[in-house]
Amino acid sequence: MMLPHQFTYGTFNDIERTRTKIDPEVGVIIVEPMQFAGGLEVSSKDFLQYLRDETTRIGAVLIFDEVVTSRLWYGGMQEYYGIIPDMTTLGKHYGGGFSFGAFGGRRAIMDLFTPGVPRSLYHSGTWNNNAFTMSAGVVATKLSSREALDRTNKLSDALRDGLRDIFGSRDSDLAILAGFGSVVGVKFKGPEGDKWRDVFYFYLLNNRIYIGHRGFFALNLTHTQEHVDRVLEVVGSFCRDTGIAFY
Repeated sequence: MMLPHQFTYGTFNDIERTRTKIDPEVGVIIVEPMQFAGGLEVSSKDFLQYLRDETTRIGAVLIFDEVVTSRLWYGGMQEYYGIIPDMTTLGKHYGGGFSFGAFGGRRAIMDLFTPGVPRSLYHSGTWNNNAFTMSAGVVATKLSSREALDRTNKLSDALRDGLRDIFGSRDSDLAILAGFGSVVGVKFKGPEGDKWRDVFYFYLLNNRIYIGHRGFFALNLTHTQEHVDRVLEVVGSFCRDTGIAFY
């Protein structure tokens, strides 16, 4: 993190290790409710509630990075868990491919960004006030209804269940499933895990199925059961062609 001030790392999903990092000198705690680049590990409710309680106790600001997780539930992970941070960051999917970023939070904090008031905060940015991007964002908020996200999440559950049937137990010696909502992760374990991840990625790509190279599927509002069935068919072929024994 290239930040111009002091910071320290807590341990994700580990209350006891994080407890040693919290003291009155901490001004801000920022956390991603699901560690996206960290392997799609989902935070426990207890961990997020602990951060909420501790920031309230010491007078710090709690920030949820929901740039990714805001697409997984209508009100983001904060609504899913019923834990409201002081600030929230948003981005990516709202722009529909265009550069997009936003943040919001408690009125007492957001009032500091009001132009012209004494000691207001200056917020510059290359894409600030980009009318085209913001127009896309407005449309995205209308398309991303609770019903649409619920439908997409149910499709993802069907994909996750189907993959679990193909791969076998969640405690397979080679692969486990991760993620939440419309993001489904396949993680390969062991000393050759990176090799199997690459083989899996290129096998699917060769069959015209594009996934994140780290091993995740991200369903969107245009996907249907037909897409899920196609993925499961190709993954089944992958297991047979490579001779992987998951059971």
